[in-house]
Amino acid sequence: MSFASDVRGEIAREPCAHDCCARSEVAAALLASGGISFRGPHRYALSLTAAEGAVARRYFAMLKQHFGITAQIRTLLVDALGGRTRYQLVVAEADAPALLEALGLLDPAALFGVRQAPEASAVRYACCRKAFLRGAFLLCGAVNKPEGQYHLEFAAPTEEFADFLSEQVQYFEFSAKKTCRKAKYVVYLKRAEEIAGVLALMGANAAVLQMENVRVAKDMRNRVNRQLNCDVSNIGRIMNAAESQVRDILYLDEQVGLDKLPKPLRDAARARLENPEMSLGALGEAMSPPLGKSGVNARLRKLAQLANKLRAGEDTEL
Repeated sequence: MSFASDVRGEIAREPCAHDCCARSEVAAALLASGGISFRGPHRYALSLTAAEGAVARRYFAMLKQHFGITAQIRTLLVDALGGRTRYQLVVAEADAPALLEALGLLDPAALFGVRQAPEASAVRYACCRKAFLRGAFLLCGAVNKPEGQYHLEFAAPTEEFADFLSEQVQYFEFSAKKTCRKAKYVVYLKRAEEIAGVLALMGANAAVLQMENVRVAKDMRNRVNRQLNCDVSNIGRIMNAAESQVRDILYLDEQVGLDKLPKPLRDAARARLENPEMSLGALGEAMSPPLGKSGVNARLRKLAQLANKLRAGEDTEL
């Protein structure tokens, strides 16, 4: 199973104890699935089609417990999805008007008499807003596995529903964004901490823990990689500088001989020739008597200046 399926399975097990939350969640699920069809005046066909059987069973139980409606569960084999099974919950046509009325979705002024988003009163309380997010995610939501790029989205069937959904996410101070993709209005989040926050709101606490474990591992791996890259870069700079210093010293030895250099420069030159791989600090510690990093650097810089003057044909005083 995918991470998104695991998340939906966990959310589907989240209890819904209050009638107000049940109304909000079932309304979100019906609208998110596009499961409301107009059959004529005061006649509607209602259905929910889910990828997981746990989601269909959840709403079967909620309809019976909170609305006194016994729906029918069907299994569908969808060829367009590679022969995958989908679970469809069908409400009897006789029960549809009363259910829509209870959900606050009937509106004579709306197209075909059904609202594309609930009234504001349907999410009066924070618990109802969370329930609305659950219903929307279970029917039109997806989330990437945490090992990849962070992304959570709701593929809403209408722009009005997407705007209402975005308002619910933003109520909890998460910055949801909206775009249009293949005739769907997608509300999405990209930041790991906000995705974890929304998952927690919907009741997917195990998924949040999994995300956090992966995020910590990714952060640790990134820090190690940055340190390694920094170390490699430093080693490269040290080796390049040492190679240049060795070339200058060999040139001085060829042109004038190291024995003719002043003792401080001669000692630094021989230490560098014997230890071409050492950093300045380590090189100073290896000298007798030991010398600080700045002292070693000053002597090697003086040797480089002498070599450059000899190459340029300038008079040089040792």
